[in-house]
Parts: sequence; C-alpha cells; structure tokens
Amino acid sequence: MRNINVKSIQSVDRAIHILNCFSFDRSQLTIDEVTQKTGLSKATAYRLLWTLEKNGLIHYDVKENVYRLGYKMLEYGGIVLENQDIRREVEPFLLELHEKIQHTVLLAVRQEDTMQYLLRYDTDEGFQPRSYVGRRRILHYGALGTIFMAYLPEEEARAIVRQYPLEAHTPNSITDEEQYFKRLKTIREQGYFIDVDETFVGFTAVSVPVMNAGGRVEAVIGIAGPSFKFVGETLQQILELTQKTAASISLRLGYVEGRF
Repeated sequence: MRNINVKSIQSVDRAIHILNCFSFDRSQLTIDEVTQKTGLSKATAYRLLWTLEKNGLIHYDVKENVYRLGYKMLEYGGIVLENQDIRREVEPFLLELHEKIQHTVLLAVRQEDTMQYLLRYDTDEGFQPRSYVGRRRILHYGALGTIFMAYLPEEEARAIVRQYPLEAHTPNSITDEEQYFKRLKTIREQGYFIDVDETFVGFTAVSVPVMNAGGRVEAVIGIAGPSFKFVGETLQQILELTQKTAASISLRLGYVEGRF
C-alpha cells in the first residue's frame, strides 16, 4: 500500500470498517453485532448499512433480520481474480496437475502478514478444510503458509510469530518456536514441506514455492488429501509432479535457478 500525505475520508473509512466485519466465519450479522464490532452508534451504522445496501454491497435479510455482503462484492471479487497476473499464468499448469494427481490443488499468495487462497481445484474425496478462494489466513498457517515463512528473512519471520503466536491445530502441530524455526531452515534447504496431520487430523498436504524473476516466493502450490493416500511411492510421485509444476511456472515468471 502507498504511503502518501492525504487524509482519508471518515465516512468511507467507517463504511469499509463495516464491510470488514464480515468474514467466512461470520457471514451474517445483526445491526447490534455491527455496532459492537465497529464502535459506531446505531444510527450511524444504520445509515451506512443502508447506503451500502442501496448500492448492492450489502444485502438485508428481512426474515432473519441480518445483514450479509451483497452480490456486488462478488462482482468486485471476480474482477480482481480475473486480473490477477499470477492467477492467469498458473491456471493451465494447475489444471493439468489436478488432472494428473486427482487430489485437491490450492494456490495461495502473500498479503502482508497473511496469505490468501487464489485458486482451488477439488476432488470428491472429502477434503473440506475451509480453504475457500479469497479466504485469508495468518501467514504461518498450514502447509502453504509454512513455505512462505521458510523463505522469509528470519527476523521478519520471528516478528510475525511474536505478533501471531503458533497455534496447535491438532496434537501433531509444532508450537515450540525454536523447533519451528529449525524446521523452516530445513524446508528452505529441501524446497518443499509435507504436513502430515498437523493442520487437520487425517489429512496430508504437500506444498512447494513458486519463484519469481527476483528470486522471491511469488506463490505457493499445495496438494491435499487423506493421509492414507499420501504414502510411499504415491506421495513421492505427488511431490515430484508438484515440484515440476512449480518449476515450470517459476520459469514462466522469469526465475532462473542458480542466479540467486
């Protein structure tokens, strides 16, 4: 984001604050919940909600007496996704990978201290970890986030962990910081990460970085499915195919191995 010497418009800031109250976990809110989250008065919140509703950004459910994001937001999201350069570049590669391995394929990019899912191709094997397209997670979350963390300067990675402490998603999750940072070093050396039952019990994820022309991680590819299917030669084949796909995309983005 640019840092310029211009004062923001308060009413717009407040409207955006209202929109930011909605999430995948809290997709519908009452006006009381909106005022509680924003600190706005009920009258101000109501006027802003009505303005947003009138312009298609908010939908009001009369029967349930709750507000939801409007379909105009879906249109905006579609425009953003359609014009994401990385998304256009990787889509053919990920579709081919998905056809070959027949497991869930994910693509995420970094957004400051979070990562955001840009693409997801599903299978019918029951993998439903709420990795929705558009959803943002703390940068160290899961297999894909761990790759982002592994390629950060250690000082920056430690600052993120201090601000957002490691969480135990399952009994297998690593929450000891020193053990975690030793792992990050190993991941960077080997160029991939395999999460076995650490984020979701019963599921394994393989993640590999996509590099850009500057030698930095542009995105991360993740392959996920039931742990009992990710074993032995099958796991090795999944890893190799994912690495090959990531290498092809990286080359297309201008990355030359050994330059950095």
